[in-house]
Amino acid sequence: MTAILSRRSLSLFFTLLALPASSFAGTLRIGVFGLFHPRELTLRPAPQSVLIIEGDGRRLILADGREARLRVAGRVLECQDGEYALTASVLHAESRHGGPAEFVLSVPGRISRAYRGMLGVTVHDGELVPIVTMDLEAAVASAVAAESPPGAALAALEAQAIVTRSYYLAARRHHDFDFCDTTHCQFLRELPSIVSPALIATKRTRGLVLLYRGEIVPALFSASCGGRTRSLSDVGLASQAYPYYSVACEYCLRHAAVWTAVLSRRHAEDLASGEPTEAKRLRIDRQFGWSTIPGNNFTLETAGESLIVRGTGQGHGVGLCQLGAWGMASEGQSFQDILNYYFPNTSLGDADNSARTSSPHTEVRLEPSR
Repeated sequence: MTAILSRRSLSLFFTLLALPASSFAGTLRIGVFGLFHPRELTLRPAPQSVLIIEGDGRRLILADGREARLRVAGRVLECQDGEYALTASVLHAESRHGGPAEFVLSVPGRISRAYRGMLGVTVHDGELVPIVTMDLEAAVASAVAAESPPGAALAALEAQAIVTRSYYLAARRHHDFDFCDTTHCQFLRELPSIVSPALIATKRTRGLVLLYRGEIVPALFSASCGGRTRSLSDVGLASQAYPYYSVACEYCLRHAAVWTAVLSRRHAEDLASGEPTEAKRLRIDRQFGWSTIPGNNFTLETAGESLIVRGTGQGHGVGLCQLGAWGMASEGQSFQDILNYYFPNTSLGDADNSARTSSPHTEVRLEPSR
């Protein structure tokens, strides 16, 4: 296992070298592993690295080859590396120079990921809350790799990178950190390899964001719109600063998945009436299981003791359609063409010279990739 982690960490290191240099001011605070509700974590530095772990004025030095275990201890947390231990309300881990470090963080027996950044860990409601402060462009590349379909053309990935960057910079989604690593915000794993198309697309579009009337658009996307993207009002939400126009999507219409779900009418009687909306889709998913209704382009009908849901596409259908973008890119259209089509009346601008949205937390109550 150690050899595998070492190769992953070295790959992460060389991938980060491929990204253009930037100040650590362009960072995001990402809450990780929240789905696992961890009460214990393990932390180890990357090969030939050293981690400085600090908490409540005390310090623990974690050298290459050593591993620290972090556990909930009442209202605080305990960090122990087998020889030394410290207890604190908040722990911070960084490089020996006080900046981003390379490390592997794990929920024992569940998940393990390599990161480059600065780690903070707190306790909330009896669980550990790990937060990784990482470079913006590294987060964009990681999310593009995790969220994009395999084999997507470069122009589609470039459009996805700009959408992802715009979403990250427009507004926060959480109070204790900026974003999480799930599809509630944007799915995020490790940084892709140095030859990954997702990393190449991120580098080629570095700093570019979508603008509407001078402000960054909190751009949304879905896997497949089913033939026409949706406006916010189409999915039962109030309009926002950017109107999210509904546009025809011919490629998706020709290739979108068609699906049917059969539900118990007795348990879904109150869902049978009214128009299909994103809120209704989420209610069905919460009641019958996530992904019961893959997308919100659907119809409802009753048949005996059953409620039959028929639809096309996958996700909320607002903003960029990934399947449609893939089709446009495969026909030779550029990322500019793709973004102009799915986000009418927007322009491209430099993130450093653009205004953020006025609200500290986005008002769009949609998961960006669902």
